[in-house]
Amino acid sequence: MKRVKRSNQSELIDLGPAYYTTEEFDDCHLQLDRVGRFLGGDRATIKIFKNLKFQPKSILDVGCGGGLFTIRLANLFPEADVVGIDIADDAIEFANKQIKIQKKPPLNLIFKKLEEPNLKFPDKSFDVITATLLCHHLDDAELIQFLKQSYKIAKNGIILNDLHRHPLASAGFALLTPLFFRNRLVAQDGLLSIRRSFKRAEWFEYLKAADIPLERCFVSWHWAFRWIVYIDTTEKK
Repeated sequence: MKRVKRSNQSELIDLGPAYYTTEEFDDCHLQLDRVGRFLGGDRATIKIFKNLKFQPKSILDVGCGGGLFTIRLANLFPEADVVGIDIADDAIEFANKQIKIQKKPPLNLIFKKLEEPNLKFPDKSFDVITATLLCHHLDDAELIQFLKQSYKIAKNGIILNDLHRHPLASAGFALLTPLFFRNRLVAQDGLLSIRRSFKRAEWFEYLKAADIPLERCFVSWHWAFRWIVYIDTTEKK
């Protein structure tokens, strides 16, 4: 696989609690949730979910972060068992707090701390695996491993949502940050997130490296500078 030109600089949020306060971390997740809701990122993922040809009975949200989008998924699919996992203790703690303050906490949702980066679940144990803004946090080898593991675990499909590395995305974020993003994590990590993200062709390189048949993969662009990657994992009859 040829090397792609993503940044390999670590984001502050990936370096752990020594690099931010609890207040910064919590506020960061609230601000990122607003961005996802108002700029269309969440809507793009939900559209794919609603267009599925099957009704998912189980959903795994990998790298769920603060869990706010996971809560919306659980409300959208009340008959499904929804599990949100994250490797960060503070993320799971924040997510569990968000459940408690809901007017009607979803009973079909649990958050779990992931003890190691590998996904240790039985094959075909979830109907759908989804990940929103997770993939750009992974280096090349980690991303390929994540794709391989997800392809085995997802019974029907994988839905990935991540950023498009584009000069206009970087310029737009730099312009808006002083006006709307006073949080240090959002301001510093946001631009780096774009630099760590993907071009369309790179997705196919990663998918190929993960031994996933490309005819099962669909990559579409959505506003604002988001890629949606859908992978059909149903067994051929």
